[in-house]
Amino acid sequence: MSKEHDNKFTLKMVGLSDFKFTVGETKNVDYSITKGQPWSGVTTKTKDDSAIITVKAGRKKSSDVAKWFKESIENGSAIGCQTIDKLPSKLNFACKGTMSFTHGGKSYSGVDIIIAQGSTAALRNNWWIGGPNMTTINDFPAGILSIIGQNFNQGNLLKAKVTFTVFAGDVSSMSMNIISI
Repeated sequence: MSKEHDNKFTLKMVGLSDFKFTVGETKNVDYSITKGQPWSGVTTKTKDDSAIITVKAGRKKSSDVAKWFKESIENGSAIGCQTIDKLPSKLNFACKGTMSFTHGGKSYSGVDIIIAQGSTAALRNNWWIGGPNMTTINDFPAGILSIIGQNFNQGNLLKAKVTFTVFAGDVSSMSMNIISI
């Protein structure tokens, strides 16, 4: 029997507010889940300088979902928690959407961001983030496993690069930062 879970993923950034991750704004397929697994969508909330993304879905991994994730990223980049793999081989689910938030009194928005859940060799559910507009950032300080970034807009103007960082020990969370451009 397939069971639906409240799968929680946290993005941390001091000063973050009004966070939203909206799936389903394009006419393309906006999510992938293993056949027969429940899917009830995505909700978000902002709490204590963190964005909490809850995906209501089943947790049965498959290579088909990982294939959708890889195809959706195209020539972009991705990172995962507690893994040295560049891309996942199996995932429970993946979804694509628009991420928006307020920081320092300014509103930011980024499109085609893909969030997914898989599992580690230790059988812990880990998270992935990526997209066709994401790029890998090198030169990592000690304790950081990976950093990727994407340009975000403020209104119609390009204002900043938002980075997503995985630190050693992160499983269900990542850090977010803004770099002015």
